[in-house]
Amino acid sequence: MTITLYKSSADPRVLDKLTSATQIGTAITVKPTEKVNLINPVFEVDYNDTYFTVNYLYCDTFDRYYYITNAAVNTGHRIELSCALDVRQSFSTTIKNTTAVIVRSESIAQPTKIIDDKLPINPSKKIITSILLPETSNSFSTDAEYSYLLTVVGGTPAV
Repeated sequence: MTITLYKSSADPRVLDKLTSATQIGTAITVKPTEKVNLINPVFEVDYNDTYFTVNYLYCDTFDRYYYITNAAVNTGHRIELSCALDVRQSFSTTIKNTTAVIVRSESIAQPTKIIDDKLPINPSKKIITSILLPETSNSFSTDAEYSYLLTVVGGTPAV
């Protein structure tokens, strides 16, 4: 199994963290510790001062990305890298390719196209905009005639 180490300054909430990450060295061959935990694995590597500057890694065997939460010197001139799974980066391709129907809308102190009674807001204006959408092949209606999609993205609509 090999791991690739990175120094990343990306916000943990973004999907493409590698665009702002710097790879440190080349892939390192590692052996798993006694019990392998896919969510919070611990990797043991040979000592290298630069490994204390890294904060992110990719494990090819698990095909997942991890935040490095701790780097501790171990016996035998080794470093233990304790990690936590980065779900967003590990599954970013799947997340980006997901088709979804959004049923909630958040618009704090702004007018919204969907009034969401579960949020403590009371918009002063209600703006309804209709958009002509092309017919789609997948249908949510029972008669299988048309599909409808409503997307609400932040910002204030033009009046």
